[in-house]
Amino acid sequence: MRIVAQQTTVYLAPTAGRRFLTKAAAINKEARAIIKKHFPDELSCHDEECGCHSPGWSLEVDQPERFKRYYRMLTAVLKRGI
Repeated sequence: MRIVAQQTTVYLAPTAGRRFLTKAAAINKEARAIIKKHFPDELSCHDEECGCHSPGWSLEVDQPERFKRYYRMLTAVLKRGI
């Protein structure tokens, strides 16, 4: 048995910085990366010095309807672009 070099189509998600074997996976990750780029997560702060006890913020967790709408719109645009 020998090892043979093969060529295959891969899909690049530039904002996510990764390559994927399926178009659907690339579209999914690219849409999520674009949303995270425009609406970055804020980490929680439980520091005793400032006393703020901020729970953090994430669009996907705190505003799921808005995230779903952006995700649906972006995936449709990305599908047409390929």
